[in-house]
Amino acid sequence: MNKFSNKSIEELGFYVYSLVDPRDGKIFYIGKGCGNRVFQHCEAALQGDEVSLKLNLIREIISLGLQVEHYILRHKLSEKEAFQIESVLIDFLTYPKFNTEQILTNIVSGHHQWDEGIKTVDEINAIYDCERINLHYS
Repeated sequence: MNKFSNKSIEELGFYVYSLVDPRDGKIFYIGKGCGNRVFQHCEAALQGDEVSLKLNLIREIISLGLQVEHYILRHKLSEKEAFQIESVLIDFLTYPKFNTEQILTNIVSGHHQWDEGIKTVDEINAIYDCERINLHYS
């Protein structure tokens, strides 16, 4: 399958998806989209010559006669919800304490990853439980 029916598109709304390597069952990309966005990566790999980890991996999978697996992880979302869920999943799958190997080919980190992403308890306290700095200009 390389596209959703119009009825499915109407019902899906915004969604968060993953692309999975069928050889080992590992997620290699997390994205958010609507419509047929989930399928556009494979189309770009086949029709274009852009070089990226994601597109190169898709080309490798296809060259072996296999198909990238597509999973819709959450759907019927607002765009804001989709951005947030995408960000959480990217953080979770790339945080060095949880994963010792790079498993995603995403070029961009999740939305608000730096200010709202995974933090230790000490980091949260350092951010929020500190004295306010008042700047006085002369």
